[in-house]
Amino acid sequence: MKNLLHNISILAVLALMMVGIQSCSDDWQEVGDVRVSFTATLPTDTRTRSFGKAEQVNTLVVGIFKKGVADVHTNSSSNWSYHEIDRKSFPIYDTSADVQLTLAQEQTYSFIFWVYDSNQNIYNIDDLTAIEMNALPNPITFTQAEAADAFFATMGDITITGDCSYPVELVRPLAQINVGTIGTPMQASFTAKDVPDTFHPFTNTASGVTDYTWNFSDTTTETFSVKDNDGNETVYNYLAMGYLFAPTTATKVSAELILTDGNVSKTIQFPQVEIEANQRSNIAGNFTATE
Repeated sequence: MKNLLHNISILAVLALMMVGIQSCSDDWQEVGDVRVSFTATLPTDTRTRSFGKAEQVNTLVVGIFKKGVADVHTNSSSNWSYHEIDRKSFPIYDTSADVQLTLAQEQTYSFIFWVYDSNQNIYNIDDLTAIEMNALPNPITFTQAEAADAFFATMGDITITGDCSYPVELVRPLAQINVGTIGTPMQASFTAKDVPDTFHPFTNTASGVTDYTWNFSDTTTETFSVKDNDGNETVYNYLAMGYLFAPTTATKVSAELILTDGNVSKTIQFPQVEIEANQRSNIAGNFTATE
């Protein structure tokens, strides 16, 4: 009897361990519709910077997909094929959004979560498996440039067995480029060349080749800091900033900065700017419009 109780205790512990992160209930329900909940959360450090605070993102779009049915969207980097069967939008409150969906039991679904500023025309999300960044406003303000901030997550091949709840951690598919000077802020135009214009959430890849130009019509008093190899910190005044789709491993692109101060203008070339998704790329120095 003692050994039997010991074995039962072990089985109970193993059962608890197998519950995992998500919480589900499959109390012998009949096949039908069940409630599936998600809590989507932005990174915890987003509200501690000059730009990149995620203060302008206001909408979470959830795409609900099934695999291998008619009218498929095929990702260029994978042989997976998904068909979007429904789409819902939810408001962002502070740094999170609560999602409630009604789905069919004993069916398998995949999901794309896309967080952005729905008041702007920055992203084309007609096809959530291939999100496109549109041409930027020209001229552009720092507020408009910051509005391109966005986040995503995916969940693939989840079979719904009952009422469930899942946590969703959102990350940026974007590189943030910051251009700054130790001198006085001035009118700036920044161009990133031959960079991706399309993002594929299911494969977490970027594709396409285009140029984006941020031709700023204003200046800002915001700053950013950069530490050298010895840990010394230097504060730079923003000249330009922007977001780009980028791969998950660092890659180098070329860029160009045009500075204008009154009737004086100068162009500065950057042949190798490293960009990477969910990372900041700082271009900083004593940049001026004079030689």
